[in-house]
Amino acid sequence: MRRRLLLLCLTLLSLANSLPLWAQERPQVVVVGGGIAGLVTAYKLEQRGYRCSLLEGGDRLGGRIGTAHYPQGLEAEYGMQEIWEKSPLIGIIKELALTLEASDDPFSSLLIDDHLYAFTQDTREEYFKTLFTPAERKAFDATIAELESCYTEATTKGLTPKMLKLQNMSFAEFLKARKLPAKTEQAIRLTIEVELATVAEKFSALSAILEYRTFLFGGEKNYHVPGGNSVIIGKLGEALKGPKVMGATVTHVARRNVNGRLLAEVSYLKNSTEQKIQADAVVMAVPWVMLHQIQFEPALTETQLRALSRLGRGQYTVIHMLLDKAVAGLWSQGDPFPVLSNAELGVIYGPHATDTKGAEMVFSFLIYGPEAEAYHMAPRDVKRAEVMEGMDAIWPGFSKYVHQTFFYSYHPAAVTYWPKGRSPLDELSEAIRTPNQGLFLAGDWTESSHAEGAVHSALLTSDKVDGYLKGLK
Repeated sequence: MRRRLLLLCLTLLSLANSLPLWAQERPQVVVVGGGIAGLVTAYKLEQRGYRCSLLEGGDRLGGRIGTAHYPQGLEAEYGMQEIWEKSPLIGIIKELALTLEASDDPFSSLLIDDHLYAFTQDTREEYFKTLFTPAERKAFDATIAELESCYTEATTKGLTPKMLKLQNMSFAEFLKARKLPAKTEQAIRLTIEVELATVAEKFSALSAILEYRTFLFGGEKNYHVPGGNSVIIGKLGEALKGPKVMGATVTHVARRNVNGRLLAEVSYLKNSTEQKIQADAVVMAVPWVMLHQIQFEPALTETQLRALSRLGRGQYTVIHMLLDKAVAGLWSQGDPFPVLSNAELGVIYGPHATDTKGAEMVFSFLIYGPEAEAYHMAPRDVKRAEVMEGMDAIWPGFSKYVHQTFFYSYHPAAVTYWPKGRSPLDELSEAIRTPNQGLFLAGDWTESSHAEGAVHSALLTSDKVDGYLKGLK
């Protein structure tokens, strides 16, 4: 009998030793959320030697980064469209040994008062000559110079009295105070309203200036990954050594002292069954609108809750259309895409994957702001008809080339914006970034409105978690 027990123990020990370290020990960090913020946080912590487990409520990783694939090798993004050259995501992509392809100039064609100002020229200067009169161009250049000055002050000196004044006014008020020519004002508004997914009356001037960086100082190049930006997500997922649990709906996060040590316990539902996992720290890398669906013990601080309640919800809906390639004859005098519009057409990104052998192409739109919000309560065929009518008004006959239409909406929010009285530089934003007894909040909503902010947040959070865990030793 003793011999059998000994053999059993030796067998179990052998099996345990054959398991990877991740399966033998509890994780040091649980990362909740498998979007780009959660993935990069876990990736960077694992690079430092920490054991991480990732919980994702959906059936795929990536969050708002997603590429739709259609027959005949067609593909188009329904999430992150551009990767700007100063984004920290560029460094992650290079670490993953992925290829980057340069895309368009940061400035785009504009649809203003039903007139298309097409950017089909070889240079931005040539385009601006067709877009602006000399007076409009002078006002545009002066405003860009002012935005550059304000950006420099905000990022080097913080919330100075001048920046506080900008924080306490809307970007629409900022522009009105400068008495710009109508077309100049509209061009500047369109450029940033697209980024923040709402109208300039809703977000603060300071937050707009911080987001405007990609168009300042000469503008930044933007890139994409061949095969779709979701390739980044796939590579990050493959790089993680720790377990990735899909379909895990987190319900509770409790931090308690156990034998004199603060431990975090995360409860989640998987296949309708409650499960628990313990760790030294928890990173919540979920959309901020989902935080209130989770019970925290102890609760988030009053300042953190006030900060979350005073964020704005930007809206996006992405539309993909499969078209006959012959549609390109409608813009045979030059490809004007993308086109910025504040009508029901949003950003007309235009054709993708036109080099495939099939007879079709993908044509995409990014509807934003109030127009995107309307998609939550309107029949798809009604909205499709509106888009067709709008496109036929610009390029007569466009609708007859459309074969199929696909819609991708985000509810209750797609991105974050900071309303009048708020900015990423204020005390409320700092409170969100402050750890709370082993609990760390991460995501674009802690830094800025897009994937770039999510990656920046992930890098800062991994540093803070590293410092916290070292302090426990």
